[in-house]
Amino acid sequence: MTPLTLGGSTARPPQTFPALLDLLESRPQPALIWYGAGEDQERVELSGRVLQNWTVKLIGLFSQECEIDEGAAVLVDAAPHWKATAVLLAAGALGWRATLVALGAAQNDDDARAATASALEPGLILTDRPGDWTGAGPLAHALGDAELAALSPGLLDASFEEATGQRLPAWALDISAEVRQHPDQLPAPLPPLELPGADAGAGAGRSVGGGLVVVGEPTEVNLKDWGLVRWGGGDLFARMLAAWAQSRPVVLFQGDPAAQPKAWEQMLRNEGIR
Repeated sequence: MTPLTLGGSTARPPQTFPALLDLLESRPQPALIWYGAGEDQERVELSGRVLQNWTVKLIGLFSQECEIDEGAAVLVDAAPHWKATAVLLAAGALGWRATLVALGAAQNDDDARAATASALEPGLILTDRPGDWTGAGPLAHALGDAELAALSPGLLDASFEEATGQRLPAWALDISAEVRQHPDQLPAPLPPLELPGADAGAGAGRSVGGGLVVVGEPTEVNLKDWGLVRWGGGDLFARMLAAWAQSRPVVLFQGDPAAQPKAWEQMLRNEGIR
C-alpha cells in the first residue's frame, strides 16, 4: 500500500497556526487516522479538510463559551483520541498553553492527575472523564476555579450523556452537544501565532518522510521512515504540527502495541507503514 501523504507541494511549510489551518482546509487527503483500543479495532479517518472543520468549530465554541485569555494554561485529560487531538489544535491556535496529562501510571491515579492540575492552575480542563473532576476525590479539589469541558468518544454524539450514560453538571461544557452549532468559518481572524518548532530544523519539531505514529503506551519498534511518539510525550504537539505542516498524516493507535500485536500489525498494513 502506498504510504499516506497529504500532498506533494514543495512550498515552504506553514509557520503559523492560521497558515496551517489554511493548508489543512485545502487537503482532502487523510490528516488524522485514529485506531481505538477495543477488540473491534475501530478506525476513524479525518481528512485535512475535516480536521480543519472540527478545529474551526472548536475555536468558535471555546471563544464563545470559555472565559480565558491567550496564554492561559489548559489541561487536556483524555485518552489518545482524534477529538482530543482536534482540541489540542484548537487550543494552540487560540494561544492557550495546553498540557496533556501523561498516561501510564497516571492514567488511573487521581493524586497524580490532581498534582498536575494544581501545578498548572489551568483556566480550563478538557476531559473524557468529567465525573472524576466533579466527585468527592482529590480531583474535585484540584479543579479549583477552572472551567470544565467534557469530551465524548463518538463521531456523531449528540451529547456526552447520550454517548456515555453519564450526566454532566449544568455548569460544565458539553462539547458534543454544542460544537456542531458553531459555523465552519472562524468568528474572527486568529492571531498569527508561530507553530512550536517551526524554525527548529531537524529534531523534535520535525516529522520524517512517512508521517507520525502516536501510541498510547511506549514501544521500542522501529518504523523506519515514520516518526513515533507516545501520547503525552513532551514534544508530541510540536511533532504533530510539524507532520501536518509537511502535508504528512498523523496516526493515533490508542492501544498498547505490545499487548495488541495483531491489531498493531493490522494497523501498519492498513496505513502502509513499514
